[in-house]
Amino acid sequence: MPPTLAGRLDERRARTFVGREAELEVFAALLARADDPAVVVVHGPAGVGKSALLVEFGRRAEAAGAECVRIDARDLPPTAEALEFRLSGLLDAEPARRPVVLIDTYELLADVDVVLREQLAPRFPAETVLVMAGQHPPATGWRLDAGWSALLQPMPLRNLTRHESSTYLTLRGVPDEVQADAFALTHGHPMALALVGQIVRQKGVLAEADSADVIRALLDRLLPSVPGRAHREALEAAAHVRTVNEALLGTLLDTDDPGALFDWLRALPFVEAGATGLHLHDLVREGLVADLRWRHPERSATVHDRARQFYLDRMGVGDPAVQVGLMLDLIYLHPRLRVFLQPPTDDAPLFLDAARSEDAAGLVAAVRRHEGERSAHWAAHWLDQHLTAWRVVRGRDGVAQGAVCLLPLEQLGEVADPAVRAARVELAGHPPLRPGETNTLIRFWFATADHQAVSAVQSLIATQFARHFLTTPGLAVTLMSFAHPHEWEAFCAYADQRRAPAADFDVDGLRFASFVHDWRIATAAAWVARLSLQELGADETAAPAIHARTLVLDEQEFATAARQAIKDYTRPDRLRHSALLGSRLVATRSAADGAAAERVDALKTVLKDAAETLAVAARDRRLHRVIVRAYLAPAPTLERAAEVLDMPYSTFRRLLGTALDRVVALLWQQELDS
Repeated sequence: MPPTLAGRLDERRARTFVGREAELEVFAALLARADDPAVVVVHGPAGVGKSALLVEFGRRAEAAGAECVRIDARDLPPTAEALEFRLSGLLDAEPARRPVVLIDTYELLADVDVVLREQLAPRFPAETVLVMAGQHPPATGWRLDAGWSALLQPMPLRNLTRHESSTYLTLRGVPDEVQADAFALTHGHPMALALVGQIVRQKGVLAEADSADVIRALLDRLLPSVPGRAHREALEAAAHVRTVNEALLGTLLDTDDPGALFDWLRALPFVEAGATGLHLHDLVREGLVADLRWRHPERSATVHDRARQFYLDRMGVGDPAVQVGLMLDLIYLHPRLRVFLQPPTDDAPLFLDAARSEDAAGLVAAVRRHEGERSAHWAAHWLDQHLTAWRVVRGRDGVAQGAVCLLPLEQLGEVADPAVRAARVELAGHPPLRPGETNTLIRFWFATADHQAVSAVQSLIATQFARHFLTTPGLAVTLMSFAHPHEWEAFCAYADQRRAPAADFDVDGLRFASFVHDWRIATAAAWVARLSLQELGADETAAPAIHARTLVLDEQEFATAARQAIKDYTRPDRLRHSALLGSRLVATRSAADGAAAERVDALKTVLKDAAETLAVAARDRRLHRVIVRAYLAPAPTLERAAEVLDMPYSTFRRLLGTALDRVVALLWQQELDS
């Protein structure tokens, strides 16, 4: 036979096929059992490489001497008669070679699945290997039938690994320097990688606009037919959160009956069901979130608001496992924190637990390995003296895989631990504790395997940090240290942890860099509000400096001064005379002996930050716009401000009064907590 173009194409496909070693091994094993039938169901979302795998299956089956029957459901009507006609050569036949039936795009034949299973496939030769590739897992009939289930081999397809993606791109002429960005964009989705390869071959680079085109093309392919607006909104809502269950979906959509939408989501090929709910594949998730944020930023913000409040409302639940899950969910709302988050998987579950005396030897050995003999001595000391200050991360076998030690500094007495001594040097510059308050030193935190590197163990430890911040009564100051601070600088800046060199310490030649947060100045509520603004895309402000208290004002004096200061926000000459310059709230934001201009700037920051909290919740954003137009970025007159906001003057005045009351109340609470 003369060479044909089809032959050249097949050769090219074979040379550029990448990955799927596990799937090919399973298929090879099935072929090796010459007399045994099998039913393989390859399933996964559009573009994940099902068709390419079927082509490779066919090539290898023919090389092994099998007779392949190839059917693409796109090429025939979805009727029993059409399918029977295409399979007629196999029905009740005795072929000379082993039959392998390859049916692609099988989701289009859903209406005749029963016919294939009950009428046609039973008439295949006894040693037939039937392979069906589609977007959905095997139908119930295949899984529940005693005969078929014994032959069934489900084969879910995932994205390519980083190494496989690199090989894939190299074979398509994409230079090494572009490959990291390509993988970050595509998460190894084969169709997305192919699109990136095509763009780079044409342009030589991968620009931001090109990335948007790739995501848009993939969404068009993955979401060809969403039944209606409610379904689209359910998809978009689910994309914003780590996992979604029915209760959360109802909150995100503001509906009491989300059951039908939840069931629809559950059946989608790019949605997986886990122990805590449904989650979308990363590529689809990021595409939907980016598209909604561009197309309808208000709805995107509303979804975030509802999700955050859903988690915070449930933080009071006493079950630590529930709280850990909620903290993972809260952290996930912040895209810039996700690089520090690797949640445990269903296959390798982890959980936080109280430390036990039998954990001590393993934990001390891990500290010795990562931090040295002297640190191990202090780990053993605190495990012996304050075992209740430790929490451990356990695996399925119960063995501690990591730990965190949160010491109450005021309870420790005199001790030679260099971390404790350095922490007390830092705290000397903070206001003293009031009755019922506590300072926490996060003395140790580590995974036994990889210390303070990003890992699933470290992610659970991070949830313990946040849980401690949000739920500890009377928490005043927290200090935490890092053996490799450069890896965590972005995390600390985003999470409002201020560098505290006075609390740095050395042990066995290893330098630990410390970070501090004063919860009496930036309260837990204010901290969440600040994170929430960043979550929605606002620029984070620099963490405030912390200094000693000064003047004490009573509530009425403070309220009067606060109202006037807000009205004088754009008049530094007037703010120079504000009584708030001597308040504890402003004193913590500037040096006690600082210039007047510095203290005025600190006062303006305090006022602006308080007003910005009104922008967090969707229901309060009108209040935020009103106070901004009235005083922070004012129109010439209040009447003109009302016109700019397109609202009646009486409504504007009423909302302005409410906004002032809310901001003054928040400032007073912060003053009390300072």
